[in-house]
Amino acid sequence: HAESCHEPLVVLCGRPYHVDPLINHGIPELLAGMGVHVVTEDALPLAPHDALKNSSVLTQWAYSNRIMAAAEYVGAHERMRMVQLTSFGCGLDAISIDEVRGILKRRGQTHMLIKIDEITNLGAVKIRLRSFLETAWGRGATAVRDNVPDHEPPKLRGTLPEKIIIPWVSPLYSPLLKPLFNSYGYEADVLDPPDRASVERGLTHVNNDICYPAAIIIGDIIKAFQSGRYDPRRTAVILSQTFGQCRASNYLPLMKKALVSAGFGDVSVLSISFADQGLAMDLPLNKHEFVRKLAMGLIFADALARLYYATAARERQKGQAAGLHARYLELIAEQAATGDFDTLLRLLKAAVGEFNAVETTSAPLPMVGVVGEIYVKYNAFANNHIVHWLWGQGVEVVLPSLLGFFTQCFINDRFDRQAHLKSSAKDFVLYSILEWYVNRFINRVEACMRAFRHYRPAHDLDQLARKTARTVSLANQAGEGWLLTAEMIALLDEGVNDIVCMQPFGCLANHITGKGVSQGLKNLYPEANLLFLDMDAGHSEVNLLNRLHCMVMAAREDRIMDPKDGVMA
Repeated sequence: HAESCHEPLVVLCGRPYHVDPLINHGIPELLAGMGVHVVTEDALPLAPHDALKNSSVLTQWAYSNRIMAAAEYVGAHERMRMVQLTSFGCGLDAISIDEVRGILKRRGQTHMLIKIDEITNLGAVKIRLRSFLETAWGRGATAVRDNVPDHEPPKLRGTLPEKIIIPWVSPLYSPLLKPLFNSYGYEADVLDPPDRASVERGLTHVNNDICYPAAIIIGDIIKAFQSGRYDPRRTAVILSQTFGQCRASNYLPLMKKALVSAGFGDVSVLSISFADQGLAMDLPLNKHEFVRKLAMGLIFADALARLYYATAARERQKGQAAGLHARYLELIAEQAATGDFDTLLRLLKAAVGEFNAVETTSAPLPMVGVVGEIYVKYNAFANNHIVHWLWGQGVEVVLPSLLGFFTQCFINDRFDRQAHLKSSAKDFVLYSILEWYVNRFINRVEACMRAFRHYRPAHDLDQLARKTARTVSLANQAGEGWLLTAEMIALLDEGVNDIVCMQPFGCLANHITGKGVSQGLKNLYPEANLLFLDMDAGHSEVNLLNRLHCMVMAAREDRIMDPKDGVMA
């Protein structure tokens, strides 16, 4: 009716729960009272698949796809405009907002965004909406439409590069990558650890609501090119991807968009992924051999990290454990690049002997477990150097292995079959062989690790998954998924009752399997003391440290009251 009568129409879009009048503050009625027709995006005759075929982002969320398709539809109709509602801290919206803004801009339209959580009264919203409508259809307004050709997504892959740069993640694992790529003839640089400048550069070129790791990683890459050390036409960026239900699945297009914004549009963005989306490896190398070498390096790096963390908290001569760890990690990285497992095993045996020889205190130490989203858990800058701070307080830090993040795929595959979510015979055979192969390596490494004086047995992930299912469904596979809950259960089973769980602010998956399961875990483990920290660009260091001091005090009290150590009479 609006179209046939040439009357203005506003498409009001947002998350599904935004239709609730208690949540949307009566904005639909407010718009209608200003003389325009109002419909929601699901009232439009949309074909999201066709509308999003040129989208540069990973279109795997139904409501986001619907909003972006609606923007394409609205942009093609002169008498239509779009108003988008968003909730504060919604990371998925950070991706769709940028896409919607770009779609409408190319059609000569203005993007109107309202963050409903920021509304304390409707006065400011009324002024914004009146201005928006006056601009669109008021006196003197003209329908200015850009003659912009159909959008082409940013090109992620170009010609093969002369050099590859890789963002820094952790001193426990990042040193593995340079020798690995070098073994295939690629000149690779792992960037220096991030700093505050990385965050500032990132926030300049990405939506401020995107997750903290994305801002850091993207800022790191832009900072590297702005330094002048790398030629954008001869250098590529490479990122690992899981393509799971997580904002991180869009790091590739976000990175490319940010590079274009910063003036480095010639840079190719490559990916390494072991998922099924067809972007498995953007470099021409033997994928199966590469995965084998990478997995081998990861297994031994995890074992070395266990030696390091257990010793660093107890050493009398500070820095001795760090020196041993750096030396052996360099040797492990070199040997993992050759794929020589037996040499790696000999190196680990030697490392166990040297860590056992480090002079340590015999006093029992309080223990704190550190879990959370994969990047903030392992990246010292992102987690405010929490591990070194806890060591400085005389606390032993227990950190889960990184390997579990990848080996959970075997359990996910079995669960999905039992739930009739997949039925591929090829995947069944592949995952079964891979699981047997990886476990064979892990068992030999564990046999070697038993000689370590502070040895703590590794948990069987299958058994841990069954325990975890008491608290949260294994269908939770977005981000860290159920593994985050499992890591907390593993720590609690070991007697590590004080646990810090960190996630980027607005990380939906981790809020469900982290904060969301806290009461369930406390019902099963009444002695559990869980501290949840949101990490973002504006976090208060004083607030974090105050809360961590309380955690340390509780951990000390737990150790004093633990009869297993003979401390309590």
